[in-house]
Amino acid sequence: MIKEPGKLGELLIAKKIITTAQLEEALKKMQEFSLPLGEMLIHLRYVSEHMMLDTLSKHLGVDFLNIAENDYQIVDRTLSRVLPLEICQKNKVLPIFQIIDEEIRELTLAMADPFAEDVITEVASITECRVNPVLATIAAIEGGIAKLYSIKTDIKIEKYSMQKGDATSIVNSMLQNAVRLGASDIHVDPHEKECIVRMRIDGVLEPVSVYPIALHPSVATRIKVLASGANANMKIEDRRLPQDGAIVGKYDGHQVDCRVSTLPSLFGEKVVIRLFDKDKAAYIGRIRDLKMSPRMELKFRRCVRHPSGINLVTGPTGSGKTTTLHAVINEISSVGISVVTVEDPVEYQAGGYVNQSSLMPAAGYTYSRALRAIMRQDPDVILIGEVRDRETADIATQAALTGHRVFTTLHTDNAAGSFARLIDIGVEHFLVSSTTISSLNQRLIRKVCTNCAEEHVPTRIELDDIGIDSDLIDEILKNPQQFSMRRGMGCSQCRKTGYRGRQGVYELITVTPEIRELIHKNQSTDVVAMTARKKDNVNMIFEEGLRLFLTGVTTLGEMQHLPRGDYKMKSVAEILKDSEL
Repeated sequence: MIKEPGKLGELLIAKKIITTAQLEEALKKMQEFSLPLGEMLIHLRYVSEHMMLDTLSKHLGVDFLNIAENDYQIVDRTLSRVLPLEICQKNKVLPIFQIIDEEIRELTLAMADPFAEDVITEVASITECRVNPVLATIAAIEGGIAKLYSIKTDIKIEKYSMQKGDATSIVNSMLQNAVRLGASDIHVDPHEKECIVRMRIDGVLEPVSVYPIALHPSVATRIKVLASGANANMKIEDRRLPQDGAIVGKYDGHQVDCRVSTLPSLFGEKVVIRLFDKDKAAYIGRIRDLKMSPRMELKFRRCVRHPSGINLVTGPTGSGKTTTLHAVINEISSVGISVVTVEDPVEYQAGGYVNQSSLMPAAGYTYSRALRAIMRQDPDVILIGEVRDRETADIATQAALTGHRVFTTLHTDNAAGSFARLIDIGVEHFLVSSTTISSLNQRLIRKVCTNCAEEHVPTRIELDDIGIDSDLIDEILKNPQQFSMRRGMGCSQCRKTGYRGRQGVYELITVTPEIRELIHKNQSTDVVAMTARKKDNVNMIFEEGLRLFLTGVTTLGEMQHLPRGDYKMKSVAEILKDSEL
């Protein structure tokens, strides 16, 4: 946006896009919230961003380019040698393409502020070219800079100082870096003297930047401005109540959806942004891509192809339940069956013959209301994002009883606990026993970086601290060479962490006649789990974690994130049998 509010306001009034009263209100609020006039007008919904940029480009006689389109295909990748990175970052500019022949030397430069004659002069002096400015958004320019200069993903904590206008740069940089690093969440935590920004990468929060606490009101305001879209209305002036919003945009060349949550805290609003990179999630595989053990995968395939009944996927928030459900849908979807999903929100676009519906609680469109409508749509398969209340559970149960395949999620610590959870919600135990087909519990653990992995045999104390039985420790240490125990030493590819990527760890209980009888009698979770373990040779999730450690997929340290349970572990040989068919 241009820096001279007088010129921008006068231009928009002259074009009859806004009124004088609207300009006066925007000028008053921009001072209050330390935002540029253009952004304040957009937030107040007096003008759209596209209309403003289109008006500016026509008035200034410069083109407006969507430089991020097709993953910055328009940008000449050789120009990183022409204009230094620090110049682009300092001035928020990006070289697009260059024409050099006997008569002309011209550089097309994307700029957020075409009035910045000093920047144009500086770039012309460095490149020895006449600069042809074009208009582009700051977010697109910053994404292009990262793409053009191949900025590495090593995490270096950025420290920001008090400078006017820093809020916009901090937020844009925050979102760009999160996408580049593959973060799932951004945590903005205000403290007494500073605000710390952390990002959840491969399930672990890592600090990435720090800025003075005096800047935090402007940063929080900027985030709320971005999060005030058509389906959200965050009030930038209200800092006393929790709020929710959504950001949709292109960052680092990727189409990203974000869910924003604010929470009043002692030193200001704590902000958490959950990111969903649609470009990275464009391909969701099938069941084989979940990396289950061969035996478990075979059992799971049989369960999901059962003609009717409920298949449950359980685990904490962020454990990959939605990914698992969509892998199942991809597995069973075909032209001959009707598949309908109801989710909050829709994260993966399934495509094909799958129909997806997203909840809108503010409009009264809840899970129960959606399911009642879906049941009139002649479905064969129904995916329910989560069972949260009795009404939703009752409709899901009735759907299963009337011949439908139902897939849904619950929040429980283990697979056996899902049956008790449905009963606690209010479903009769005899209905739970007669409709459920399977319960899959899962977690995500970090994988060893294959670039810097080395063999590592842990000590007896380390194995004991994790909770491994003493007889298993003897088995492991007696002949450690027969296993592939590894750890990562840390390298540039894994940001010195020793880990790269994550994988699911699973515990599957299929509802056999014995399990069905126990559920019908309302037996305890422990009794159900131990019966499944004895009769169906089920590996508990901790044992599955040990299998992945012994086969070199993960480290011993990652096993501390898996629930141990109070049971005697199988022998190493029995645990590793699941790696075979």
